[in-house]
Amino acid sequence: MEIRSFLSLSKFTFLLYIFFILVLIKKILGQDPCHLQPAKPKRIIGYYPAYKLNLKPGIDFNISPSINYLNYIAFGPNDLVNNGNNQNGVTTLLNNQFSRLNELKLYKTNNRLQFQIILSVLLPTDGNNLTQLFNGFTINVNDKKKRQGGQLTTNLVSAVYRFGFDGIDIDYPFKLPCYPSIGGFNTAYLNLINDLSLQLINKTLMITAGQYPTNIFNNISVDFINIQAFNLNVNSTTTSAGIDKIQQILNSWSTVINKSKLVLGVEFGGIIEIVSSNNIESDIENQLIQLANASNSMFPMVYEPIPDQCQYSSYAYLSWNTLKQVLSSSSCPTNLTSSSSSWKYGFVKNAKQSYLYQQQNSSSTNYFVVFYEDYQSLNAKIDYINNNNNLSGIAIADITKDSNDSQLMNFIASGTQPTPAPGGPNTTSPSTPTSEQPNPPNTGAIVGGVIGSLIFVGAIAGVSFMMYQKRKVKMSDLLKDTKNQTCPDINRQDYSDINRQVRSDTHNRIYSDTNHQSS
Repeated sequence: MEIRSFLSLSKFTFLLYIFFILVLIKKILGQDPCHLQPAKPKRIIGYYPAYKLNLKPGIDFNISPSINYLNYIAFGPNDLVNNGNNQNGVTTLLNNQFSRLNELKLYKTNNRLQFQIILSVLLPTDGNNLTQLFNGFTINVNDKKKRQGGQLTTNLVSAVYRFGFDGIDIDYPFKLPCYPSIGGFNTAYLNLINDLSLQLINKTLMITAGQYPTNIFNNISVDFINIQAFNLNVNSTTTSAGIDKIQQILNSWSTVINKSKLVLGVEFGGIIEIVSSNNIESDIENQLIQLANASNSMFPMVYEPIPDQCQYSSYAYLSWNTLKQVLSSSSCPTNLTSSSSSWKYGFVKNAKQSYLYQQQNSSSTNYFVVFYEDYQSLNAKIDYINNNNNLSGIAIADITKDSNDSQLMNFIASGTQPTPAPGGPNTTSPSTPTSEQPNPPNTGAIVGGVIGSLIFVGAIAGVSFMMYQKRKVKMSDLLKDTKNQTCPDINRQDYSDINRQVRSDTHNRIYSDTNHQSS
């Protein structure tokens, strides 16, 4: 009976174990990578270039309730110098857009949003304007009021408190390898940041930097450093923001500053370039892209022409809002583009980077290529941020480049993807989770849960086996005791028990009768 019971339990445990293994296989192998739902990053930073866009929040663009910091770019790289008087430049520029800033604050209050508004400052990239802005780089190093950048520090601190900003973000201008190395600038920049840190008590202090770390960041007092790890294809054979290159960049940065302060910067779009290839898909997959000599070429779908500061070749920028127009109506852009479009879709497996390409009409070997972010590539980056590196979060270089219904931002914040409505444009599925709901699990969580279940089932099986062994030993001991007793022993024992009982009953009856007669 015990053996039969155990066999039934073992059979049930075995079947349950097989069931969980099948679930594990289905979850890992059956998931479409494009439809994996990432967990929300710990911190989301969004940049808003207010100086060049006269947009109204909530009308012309959306601000996700999941954004923690909105970096308000109030002026362009050379505006502080070109404005004339450096002493009043910051205040003058902010006064000119006072109504726009108040409109943003009112939008935040009316919608009960919790993000901090950060004053984001772009610095010049040319040596002359940079030297003028900092009043030189080699004099009065020890005098905080007179040394290089001292007046700029005073102006920025005054603007933060006067206009009610929650902090400040300072751009490090030398992000590309072609930028000049200006003697003394790094010291001046370090002094600027450390002086801001001392004077902006209880305010957030950030830096926006490029892919190359410098030793000055070892002793810098900031809350976060936003690493703009995109447009890596400028004068290179690689993709624009492949996860393989991003890992190298962030590992390099972690040698000079703690990873918990690093924020991965991404871009909702990408730059379009002209490349030469006899086998375009193979060259892109193997990252052997060669720029074509095609000056003065016209780019298709140009959202915004960008100056080539390195003077390598011609480039233009395409936003996600523009790119999605040539993608399939499917919620997952890994599908081929529509037949009416001459663009073709691809995905670089090692780099986990999406791209589109189109042959240039005037050439048999030249192609337009643009690398960009979609749900599949963003999922790889978010998974890298959350699960592997203890990074601080993600930063979006320009939130206005998202679609009107905030497709990419919704995906980052809650894993939501648009689903095509029958006979209409893409809409957000009502069944998908919103930012108020718990974050959907990603691959790591799925695998962890299934493995945990397997361990639990294995523990049950182990306990059941131990109980069976214990019962088996007990039954064996009982059988041994029974064997050791002979039949006469058993008979004598039984007879003795019966005799003892009879004697006791007889004695009790005699005693009772005697007492009855006496009475």
